Amino acid sequence: MDIRSKINFNENQFLMFVVDDMANHMEYEEGKKVIRMTLGKSEVPLHTDIIQEMNNAIEDFKKSSLVYPAGLPELKKKLSEHYKEHYNVEIDEKNFIISPGTSAIFRNLFAILTSSGDEVLIPKPYYSLYHFSALLTGATIRYYSIDTETRRIDMDSFKKNFTDKTKIVVINTPGNPLGNVLTDEELYEMDRFVNGRAVIINDEIYSNVYFDEPNKSVMNLKDTKSVFITTNAFSKAYRMYSKRVGYCIVPDELIEPLTVIQHHTLLTVDPVVQYGAIAALDKQGEVEELVSRYRDRRDYTMKVLSGIPYIRPIYSEGGFYITLDCEEFMKKFNYGTSLDLAVRILKEKSVAVVPGSDFGLDYTIRLSFSTPYYNEGIDLLKEFFLQEENHE
Repeated sequence: MDIRSKINFNENQFLMFVVDDMANHMEYEEGKKVIRMTLGKSEVPLHTDIIQEMNNAIEDFKKSSLVYPAGLPELKKKLSEHYKEHYNVEIDEKNFIISPGTSAIFRNLFAILTSSGDEVLIPKPYYSLYHFSALLTGATIRYYSIDTETRRIDMDSFKKNFTDKTKIVVINTPGNPLGNVLTDEELYEMDRFVNGRAVIINDEIYSNVYFDEPNKSVMNLKDTKSVFITTNAFSKAYRMYSKRVGYCIVPDELIEPLTVIQHHTLLTVDPVVQYGAIAALDKQGEVEELVSRYRDRRDYTMKVLSGIPYIRPIYSEGGFYITLDCEEFMKKFNYGTSLDLAVRILKEKSVAVVPGSDFGLDYTIRLSFSTPYYNEGIDLLKEFFLQEENHE
């Protein structure tokens, strides 16, 4: 078969799923217990009210058979009310486009806004979706750096790598994998520099998972010079990972293009899960409980793993993850790649972690807070890193 794409699919595997598949084999084929710190999929079951709302929709044929390519009007209305209530920002219902998660939204936005010869500017580290969406369109990828020590944007790298060919800038706050939070000063400086020359896509899928400060949205920025598009979803703090309900907030001129793409490539988002999403927006207490749980796990990680030779936990300000800087450790003990390190940890301690190379950080591993055995997993990681040192 003649595969015409220039993408090297082997080199662009999402290693998170590679390691997770290895964990599946160990659990289901070998009968071992594996502590999974891989997917950003909460271990907490859905609230019964959300489940009941979806069950009601399944049993009501009129509801379960609704077809709205850009999303249920009821969900759009509810989201508009949510942003007004929680962020005090007015967004018209029509400016919300609903899709299965945010991954397809990114793919579609990149397809609309870029083509071969254009450039996109994404953070490093990055969530791999941004990188792969650019590969699909043939756009050139440039990076701006986030300092893993300070968790601040390197503005010099941002300005150096923004060019006349840049069509999209991606921001992510709280960030994946670092859990870094962009300050308003950083956001305004980026906006002033871009000055309308590119579209800024703001991935705020963790906007309701702040550990140390009140939740905020980039939509709160005032008098910006650039077009901002915001993407978000119900998969994280609302715990609807596999239900796949995401959305974006777009300016008027993008409503029709995105809707028409979904006319042809999607047809409709399952109305059943959209009714679940409507119910989820009324469960903000559930979100607060989840944030408290994951904040405690962040704190436990910093307490247990700080001070261990050759590794450094990077303080997470929000989101579902914390990252370990393992560069000294990997070089000292001859680990060629972060995948090599992740496989060794899995085999020796039955703890599944994500190789940092998924995010452009080759000497790190990412840990997801979303396992009921999280603290046990951290204790096992401590054993692993100290064991290597003791065997030196």
